[in-house]
Amino acid sequence: MDEKLKRYLTLATESNPVWLAHDQIAYIRRDDSGTNIWQLNLQTGERTKRTSRDTRVWAIAALPSTGDLFYALDENGHECEQFYRLKPAAAEAERLTDVPDVRHFWGGVTPDGQTIAYACNRRTPETFDIWTKDLASGDETLVAEHSDNYNWPATGGLSPDGRYLLYNKLRGESDNALWLTDLEAKKSWRVPADDRISAETGPAWRHDGQGFYLLTDRDGEFNSVCYYDMASKTMESVFRYGWDAASLAVSADDRYLAVLVNEDGYTALHIHDLVSGGEVNTIKPPRGVLSDYQHAVWSPEGHRLAFTLTSGTRPEALWLLDLDTDDMRRLSRDEVTVSERAAFVEPILCRFASFDGLEVPYWLYVPAGKEANALPVVVDIHGGPEGQEMPSFNAFIQYLLGEGFAVAAPNVRGSTGYGKTYTHLDDVEKRLDSIRDIESLVAHLIETGTADADRIAVTGVSYGGFMTLSCAARLPDLWACAIATVGMYNLVTFLENTAEYRRAHRESEYGSLERDRELLRQVSPVAKIDQIVCPMMIVQGKNDPRVPVTEAEQAVEALRDRNREVAYLCYEDEGHGIAKLKNRLDCYPKMADFLKKHLL
Repeated sequence: MDEKLKRYLTLATESNPVWLAHDQIAYIRRDDSGTNIWQLNLQTGERTKRTSRDTRVWAIAALPSTGDLFYALDENGHECEQFYRLKPAAAEAERLTDVPDVRHFWGGVTPDGQTIAYACNRRTPETFDIWTKDLASGDETLVAEHSDNYNWPATGGLSPDGRYLLYNKLRGESDNALWLTDLEAKKSWRVPADDRISAETGPAWRHDGQGFYLLTDRDGEFNSVCYYDMASKTMESVFRYGWDAASLAVSADDRYLAVLVNEDGYTALHIHDLVSGGEVNTIKPPRGVLSDYQHAVWSPEGHRLAFTLTSGTRPEALWLLDLDTDDMRRLSRDEVTVSERAAFVEPILCRFASFDGLEVPYWLYVPAGKEANALPVVVDIHGGPEGQEMPSFNAFIQYLLGEGFAVAAPNVRGSTGYGKTYTHLDDVEKRLDSIRDIESLVAHLIETGTADADRIAVTGVSYGGFMTLSCAARLPDLWACAIATVGMYNLVTFLENTAEYRRAHRESEYGSLERDRELLRQVSPVAKIDQIVCPMMIVQGKNDPRVPVTEAEQAVEALRDRNREVAYLCYEDEGHGIAKLKNRLDCYPKMADFLKKHLL
């Protein structure tokens, strides 16, 4: 194995901080031992490894009053998460749920540490109901029974007194209503109580329980911040930024509101003084991405804000802002060497005009010390499709740069971060317009002299895998090779076989099996499989509940039947993506060798 690639893949990353106590933080660390939960004492600097399983951690939470740590794990990628509790002095965790074929979404733990709230699909596979469990007796209570699919507790959605749980009814990117269940009265209602199609997400309770702040897209193209008052059951707008507000956190004394705003892929941190009404002029973190798909978290006492920071040259690390001392510091040790830092590259934010004049952003990575001239280029397409490529650290991209490749990572139409209209430009019958965006990107890279036209590859994961297969099939003359990871081959069979609770949500984006079956097939790679001529690599997790292994198997069989060159990597203990260290150390070197063979 290439030792540099192994080193990059095992570089330590630290993320998802939670407060265990006034000076204790727990977090998720990925390093050469895999993915585990660690603990940091802020007073002494002592770091303690709390788990040793090397498996994906889906949720992490803590109860500062007891020091108990709660987390959710699955086994082998099937995404049927189970809950665990780890007490302060315990070497082994206590398993709180043990239903291996049921998925559990964490809701929260009551202040006395005696009851957890969550959603699960135990009653029927396609529906998530709201449950509570008494941890002393083991008794479980079905609080709210549902007939729809996703009912997903919001992170931090349990009220400070443990009575109310906020959760989302996810039907689509802009159809994601927020609901509230009274766990005592067993009554639920939408907040706000109307029938508008909109998305209300990311709530952050005041600690006095009088109300909560939340994000909403109902009054504009971008998420803004509103406040919902529990007594009057009314919602009012409080902050707008002209970009998507992405995450909220309220300090323990309800004085400060931290808002993370996604500004063209970078994160801006805004801290509002809720007493004076002004914005705090505090130290700004380095430019990058803060707490992506995570929350910044305030300390249980004082005004210290912990968050994750990453950028193109910075692996994920923990940072701490202390408003009271006007100080900011990195909590994670910097384990990147001087020579590695010099080789790492921050991407350049660029844009190109697509076939219809739409301006499409992309991140361009150019190898350190080289000009963007006639380079081998890897076009890397993000998943989602309602996702966004951001300037975060990617070990494999940085390795490719060191080997002489450039990387172009676009946010084609359908991506988030650029307004609701942009996000819906690829829905249903407009699916192939995003493929034409890639065609326009390649033409742009060639016209600007960046790319050698004979040395361009396309890769992607999940929906990016679908895009990769689609590009290989519909734009066959553009590619020297292609790598599709956990991507859909046929949207009809994908929708038929994906986890039952996911189907309605995915149909809102791709089209309905009942109404759009022929369209779904025609926009899928299967419809143009005969046109694929470039060498392919297909990567799949055997236990993937989102994009079932049958999608990869169909694609591989069809290509082999046509005598096309195809390498197939299927991992028996993985799901939607390659998470385990041993598999990453097998998969990525093979991907690198494949790209070198066909582009260098």
